[in-house]
Amino acid sequence: MTTVYDVPADHIIRRVAEELKKRKEIVPPAWAAFAKTGVHKEMPPEDPDWWFIRVAAVLRRVYVDGPMGVERMRSFYGGNKNRGSRPNKFRKGSGSILRKSVQQLEAAGLVIHDKTGRRVSPEGMKFLDNLSLEVLKSPPAPVPKRVKPVVEEAKKADGKGKKKSAKEPAAEGADGAKAEKKPGKKKAEKTEAPQ
Repeated sequence: MTTVYDVPADHIIRRVAEELKKRKEIVPPAWAAFAKTGVHKEMPPEDPDWWFIRVAAVLRRVYVDGPMGVERMRSFYGGNKNRGSRPNKFRKGSGSILRKSVQQLEAAGLVIHDKTGRRVSPEGMKFLDNLSLEVLKSPPAPVPKRVKPVVEEAKKADGKGKKKSAKEPAAEGADGAKAEKKPGKKKAEKTEAPQ
């Protein structure tokens, strides 16, 4: 039987996120467009569907490491905070995001809350295992890499991005064309010196 352990994490998370979008219980809160995912981040996520991806990742994390609580999950989603000239320091992720996402998963019936913490329900296990089988049979296409804006590439092609240094003399003729340098001629002059 295929389980979550048999497929790569990024593939199953993307597939689960697509399925969670279809459920009415999983809805990003009003503040999700402005919230950072932790104090270690400088900006909020750029992806408009980041909430569904985070909920899918939390569901997978509870499946793999459950039963667990929000405080333990915060350390999984934390990272190094840039403190300027001081050394970086680890900071935990946002507890509010994780708490709301787990509550939404509970409302959807995929996670159960008991005295040991949150764990995946039998319905949640079935949901994840079925999607794992689908991912194993037909893996998703690779995520496209970010492309630089076309404006920057055009500048580099034109050579406008290059600055001339003061040490390099402009070797141009009267008509504006660059003169050709002949390195072999100088060496020949030095070797032909009289003895």
